[in-house]
Formats: sequence, C-alpha cells, structure tokens
Amino acid sequence: MKYLTIDTTTKVTTVALAEEERLVGEGFLHTTKTHSERIIPMIEQLLSAAAWTLQDLDMIGVVRGPGSFTGIRIGIATAQGLSQVLNLPLIAVLSLDALAWAGKERAEDIVPILDARKNEWYTARYRWLKGEEAECITPPQAMPIDKCLDYLKELDRQICLVGDAVEKAQNRIAEALGNQAVILPDYVGLPRGAYTAKAVWQKWKKTGAGEQVEPYYIRLSEAEVNWAKKEEAKRGKSHE
Repeated sequence: MKYLTIDTTTKVTTVALAEEERLVGEGFLHTTKTHSERIIPMIEQLLSAAAWTLQDLDMIGVVRGPGSFTGIRIGIATAQGLSQVLNLPLIAVLSLDALAWAGKERAEDIVPILDARKNEWYTARYRWLKGEEAECITPPQAMPIDKCLDYLKELDRQICLVGDAVEKAQNRIAEALGNQAVILPDYVGLPRGAYTAKAVWQKWKKTGAGEQVEPYYIRLSEAEVNWAKKEEAKRGKSHE
C-alpha cells in the first residue's frame, strides 16, 4: 500500500511518501513562506523524485492538530481534496502522537511541546513500549508553560523534549529541569514526514478504513473567543 502524508500544523511543512512500513521519501521546509505556498509544490516535487504519480497512491494521511489553526485547516483541506478527487481513504493522526516517534525506543518519557501562543504549550507525555507503540501517559492538552515545567519537574525522571517550542524555550527548560531534560537536535526533534508516515501506518493497521476528518484544536481560536465575548456582551445589553 502506497500513501502520502501531510503535516502543516506548525511552521514546518512536511510531506512524506511511504509504502507500508517503508519510508520512500520526505520533504521538510522550515522557511518564512506560508503552507499554502509550499504544500502543492512540495508534493509534486516529492512524487516526481520518487517516480510516483497521484494515481499510484492507495491512501492519504494528514495531521489534524493540535497546532496552528490556519495550518491545520490548510493541511486537512489539501488532504481532503486529494482524497475526494482520487477516491482514496483518508487517515488522520495527532501532531503530538506523530512527534512521539522522534523518541522511539528511548528510555526517557517523550514530551512533545508545540507553541500554542498565549504563553502556553500544546503537550502530552509518552513512554515507549516494546515494539512499535508508544503509550500516551498524559493526554494532549494546552498548558501554561510554567505549569507544564513544574509538572515535569515533579515527575523526577528524565524527560526528552521535542517539538517546535523547544528551541525558543531552551533557557526556561534548562533553568526549570536542569539535567532532567534531554533535548534532541532540531533535525530529529522537529516535525518530520517520517514520523507522520509511521503514525498513519500504525493507525491504518489497527483500523483498515478511512475516516471523516475534523480539526483537533483543543481550545477555541482567538476569533472564536472574541465572537463569544461579543455575543455575551449582546446578551448582557438585551437584559438591561
């Protein structure tokens, strides 16, 4: 089974081609261009390099969040468009689950941290079991950075941190966790197409079927928060 995966949930754009458990190729771009500018050219270039066509694909995989609200929508829209046009099953995975593959078979707990803005991280905690599966110990959530660091410190065990928030917060992580923290190089710890491909294939083996994909935001967007405040204000005035 041949498949394409897409991840645009962070500032990194990643795509991958895989055939069952074998990674065929991946694309990785961490530049100032938007996902909408990068995603289609990346897919076309990767297919060309692998000597594949869209018609060779049997499945489409996509990361549905959490992460950038705009990025999530771009990735899902692209994947859904390809799935519908090619009449292929669509499989979705979480960004944090995919990132857990950065620490495959490591002894430390794997903790992805993604920039959620508002001084928060999207995070979860995983521990690798024997074989090809990581146990999710702490479910995905949005946490204030200081609260997250305090929580990790209390675990009193080594923590392997991965994700796009690591580089920006290295000083805070070092101050809070010291030698308890293990930081992987960015070429390992940032989102990669290979991680998404692994997560997608693992899910496909369990389900064997496509799904209706919905964005996974965890919390409301800024626009939704502002809309809710306006509606609340309107209701308040109507009762005066």
